[in-house]
Amino acid sequence: MQMDSKGDLLAGVIIGTVIGVLGGVLFAPASGKETREKVAEKGLEVKDKALSSAKEHKDAVTESSKELIEDLRKKLPKTRDVQDALDAAKQELSKES
Repeated sequence: MQMDSKGDLLAGVIIGTVIGVLGGVLFAPASGKETREKVAEKGLEVKDKALSSAKEHKDAVTESSKELIEDLRKKLPKTRDVQDALDAAKQELSKES
């Protein structure tokens, strides 16, 4: 759920930024050529910010995944020991039966 809300927030920020920039550029007094140049320039800025934010989120998810995998690797031998003990106990019980 956390990733969905972060994704929604990122999408909202990007859409809001694009709308704000386009509105500001389109309503500013300038020639058509100047307006197109400003729109293109602002579009590149928004794209760069979005890519940067996406990279940060990707890096955070990658780091969290690595930590989770490491934690599971540490716990796995303990789980195997418990399972081995349960299997041994079952074998003992079946021998006694």
